Amino acid sequence: MITFPMTDHIFETRVVELERTRYSNPIVIGGFVGPGLAGLVSASYIVEQLGLHEIAHVRSQHIPPVVVFIGQKLRHPFRIYTDKVGKVVVVVCEVPINVEGLYETSSVLLDWFERIGAREVIVLDSIPVNGIPEEHQSFFVAEEAKFGDMKSSGVTLASSAMIGGVGGSILSECLSRRATGVSLLTQASSELPDPGAALTLIKTLNQLYGLGIETKELEENVAHLNEQLNLLGEQYRRLQEETQGKDKEKQLPAYG
Repeated sequence: MITFPMTDHIFETRVVELERTRYSNPIVIGGFVGPGLAGLVSASYIVEQLGLHEIAHVRSQHIPPVVVFIGQKLRHPFRIYTDKVGKVVVVVCEVPINVEGLYETSSVLLDWFERIGAREVIVLDSIPVNGIPEEHQSFFVAEEAKFGDMKSSGVTLASSAMIGGVGGSILSECLSRRATGVSLLTQASSELPDPGAALTLIKTLNQLYGLGIETKELEENVAHLNEQLNLLGEQYRRLQEETQGKDKEKQLPAYG
């Protein structure tokens, strides 16, 4: 097992590599906790659909001391995956990081990204809205040098955005180091998991980077959610009509 940077201090934030891996100037895709879980769900879906395997995790005193149980295995909450040829790296963190630890965590990650020769860092995130949006649009934020490539691929430049948490901290560190950092955004429910947001982000990734990620499963999830929401809406409408009907009966004058 290899640690980066090398240290014996148990509380030092570091990337713990589980195996030696060759990389081919990969793109790095990050998905973290946020509105509608859009970024996290998207990143996890990419790992599953592309058959990526875990090659490292991040260890830090700033990460809550928890484990997650996925695929019949106990795992660290902050994991790093790659494909067999080292062209795609996916970073997933399923817990929020303490604010005071964001700079240290993003700095260690950027050190590692530079060491593996990452050519671009893409943070998947969302814009919180009330309820489930009827339509999801994709937006991007990036430095001006990326505008032409993104716009020519049909993605709209966000008029304004504030990205926080792990994703925002990583992008801030990219800016400081003049590394290429991009965020892809879409509207997502601030109260509920929103598979439609994840579907939009995945389609945008395919459009921009030709990843060929199959979206059928997500599309089925979106259809099922819409069906359930329509059913709930119909039940609520009927309940309102029944309640209003009873209220009118109570207001009728009594004669006799």
